[in-house]
Amino acid sequence: MKRVVVFALLIAWSGISSAVIYKWVDAQGAVHYGDHPPDGVNAEIVEGLGVHAQASPPPAPSSAAPPKPAATAAQDPRAKQAVDADAAAAREKQCADAQQRYQKLLDGRKLYTTGDDGQRQYLSSEQIDAARLAAKSDIDTLCNNAS
Repeated sequence: MKRVVVFALLIAWSGISSAVIYKWVDAQGAVHYGDHPPDGVNAEIVEGLGVHAQASPPPAPSSAAPPKPAATAAQDPRAKQAVDADAAAAREKQCADAQQRYQKLLDGRKLYTTGDDGQRQYLSSEQIDAARLAAKSDIDTLCNNAS
């Protein structure tokens, strides 16, 4: 009998350990956790039992080489190109996220937010229209602005 109980516990533990937990902040600033984030919310994956992210250790302070002055780093064309490429990639990702959020707001039939009690709170037509306008404004700002 003990073997059956131990086996059942191991099976249950394996299901729990492979679960992915998301963390997000709602419009009121409350932090929520769950296995499925609500639509239109930027959620991050929380390191859990089954999720092992590769965390790099903080760099050790090195007293051998003093840091470069800011003026010299700004004058290096390779550094400027790398920064420009990183900024362009970040802008493209933000643009794609904004377009995806806007498309969800257009295609969604019953849009909702998750309340403090974890229950769905369906949006009214006015709230949906306001969210669509905000998403369209984000697209105009992030995607059409080349600077």
